[in-house]
Amino acid sequence: MGTSTLGNIRSSIITKIKVIALSRQKLPLSLLFTSFMINFVAAAHDEQVDTANVKYCSTNSDQVQLDLSDVSLTREQNIPLVYQGTNNVEGPLWHDGALYYSNLGSHQPNERGFILSNQSTIWRWVPGTKPQVWLDDTLAGTNGLAIDSKDNLVATRQLDGSIVYIDWQSKKITPIVSHYEDKRFNSPNDLTIADDNSIFFTDPNWNTPSNIDVTLTQGGGEPGSQVPGQRIYRVSADGKVNPTLVTELVPALRDKPNGITLSLDQKQLIVGGIAGLWAFELKSGRVSKPKQILNTPIDGLGKDCSGNIYVTTTRKSATRNDDQLVVVLNKNYDEIGVLTVPGIHIVTNIAFGGEDGRTLYVTGLTDPLDGSKVRQCGDAACLSAGIYSTRLNVQGFPY
Repeated sequence: MGTSTLGNIRSSIITKIKVIALSRQKLPLSLLFTSFMINFVAAAHDEQVDTANVKYCSTNSDQVQLDLSDVSLTREQNIPLVYQGTNNVEGPLWHDGALYYSNLGSHQPNERGFILSNQSTIWRWVPGTKPQVWLDDTLAGTNGLAIDSKDNLVATRQLDGSIVYIDWQSKKITPIVSHYEDKRFNSPNDLTIADDNSIFFTDPNWNTPSNIDVTLTQGGGEPGSQVPGQRIYRVSADGKVNPTLVTELVPALRDKPNGITLSLDQKQLIVGGIAGLWAFELKSGRVSKPKQILNTPIDGLGKDCSGNIYVTTTRKSATRNDDQLVVVLNKNYDEIGVLTVPGIHIVTNIAFGGEDGRTLYVTGLTDPLDGSKVRQCGDAACLSAGIYSTRLNVQGFPY
């Protein structure tokens, strides 16, 4: 922590203590000291979060008002896919001039008829060029991708149920954590990283590869069930993992927990799943006081430098029973806008990128068949899995 940072904290605390002293002149010295320490810790945390945000957000960007007038998403062309049948484009992450993303799918049946499901390849795409496979599915096996404060690539890896570092140059994979109480995680899905490099991640059971013995995983129920086993975990910066209280406070999030992000000030943890979206107060890594924000199925989440939250979700509309949308919420979680993702089966996730951090990227998946029929997205056949983008007047975070 630099000298200027400490100076700012001291100045803030002195001001707060003067207010306390004036308003409570009879406050015992011990309580005054306790108030000082609480305010000091809070101010230090706020300063640390602000420092972390500066990496992606220019000065006063939190004061910029998002303008969604005349904004619409455009489908990117020539985005190749690895798998036949269902493809899922997920975990978008902007880094060093390129968009990295996971492409999930299943192998074709082998000679015994076995289908190896839920495999994943990482692509690297520099806009204006053809995407290139960055890490194939014998090594990748990823879903969510993120960056910590040291620019490390951190990924949720359903291949072996782990959270890992992947070296940008050598592509060496280094496990951070893969088990809790001697059982592997189900299928780590999405993640978010705090300013202290602690990691929060969701662990649903619906993308566990077919060659994994599910009795050796954390478990959980079928869609609609609240059987324990699917959780939200926190990994401390030193690699210690513990479940949060998210699914104890909101049992509905035991049913396929999915998208996760932190509020701009990192005082709230926001988690989505099949049953909807909730915000939890977050203090010292612990969650409390859940508040439901949306009651539609939620996939990935993102945020901009003004504190708005971007939610990929499904709603009924005049043209589709399952319209695919990005719902935008302000920092008070009031809905302030909606972007339609045309032609896609399911919208999956969000990232900001481009040279100035103002390009919004949106990913999606498509299962081309609905039973034996071609799947319809509105009045036409669904387009293949892919990527959409648009330009905004605000900067945002790269995953």
